[in-house]
Amino acid sequence: MPPDQDQSLTTDIHETIIILPGGGIHAQGLLRTGPEPPETLIEGVCTPLRAAAARQGRSICLSIGHPDGRVEQYQIAADGTLHPHRAPTAGTAATDPIWSQGIPEDTGLLDPVRAAQRAGHWRAAQRATHRATQHLVAQHGRDHPYAAMGIELQAYFALMAQDRTTGAALSTEAAVAIHRLGGPPAQCRHNIANAVAAWLHSDRDTRPGGPGFAVAHALVRITPNDQAALATLLRRLTKDHR
Repeated sequence: MPPDQDQSLTTDIHETIIILPGGGIHAQGLLRTGPEPPETLIEGVCTPLRAAAARQGRSICLSIGHPDGRVEQYQIAADGTLHPHRAPTAGTAATDPIWSQGIPEDTGLLDPVRAAQRAGHWRAAQRATHRATQHLVAQHGRDHPYAAMGIELQAYFALMAQDRTTGAALSTEAAVAIHRLGGPPAQCRHNIANAVAAWLHSDRDTRPGGPGFAVAHALVRITPNDQAALATLLRRLTKDHR
């Protein structure tokens, strides 16, 4: 396996796979279909992950979503073996106070955002927030809570502008970033709920790499007990995709 492919398989230590209603799976941005049962297709995804875990000497979490909304959780151990695994309950670790403080307002960075917001110019506010987020990433790095907060604020303005497809994508991105950075679980759930609602009321982009499947994978990863939402989303995704 080329080194860059190995890296692409293992940059995220939590992989998600979705078994689709009617057969086939969705994993790593791709639809995988064929005469084989889902278990065989899943093994085709897991085989290189097992090898990568063993080669890099670290474990990988694996969550598999089912058409009825159930989520099975596993761990690919550092030796490449697969074991049932229950992810830690969200909210057990202390949350950094920075999440409740928000992006500092006294720097002037958000002044254009607030001006557009007061005027009700939601698209202008979204664009200004995008520029502010780029500045925050350049200053603090992409793995800083301010970067996630900036994405979350962009999602809010996209939804206010009735741009539901963009709002769904940004809400999903914000939820995943907040979850990955150890932010408040309630904030993750709020963004996921916004993403689901926005996508269901949008033009429902069902491309394999589109926002609909991104929302579904975020549900599997972040809120594995929300079976109703996942089942509804998968039914709509596959219905619209046929």
